[in-house]
Amino acid sequence: MFYRMKDKFYAYIEQLQDTITSKLEEVDGTTSFKEDIWVRPEGGGGRTRVIENGAVFEKGGVNISGVHGELPDSM
Repeated sequence: MFYRMKDKFYAYIEQLQDTITSKLEEVDGTTSFKEDIWVRPEGGGGRTRVIENGAVFEKGGVNISGVHGELPDSM
């Protein structure tokens, strides 16, 4: 059950990022976000989105990540 809730939450965060970036693109009107999907070898990954050189936004980012893995013994 925990994994289903985690997956549902991450899907919600992805959708929220989609909504935020599309609305900011509408506000700017001249440029769009560039996306980089990355994977963390120890577990997880994320999406980095950057907008730059627009009519409104010089540079900005809306990023998400979901990482997991083993904690070191020191923690």
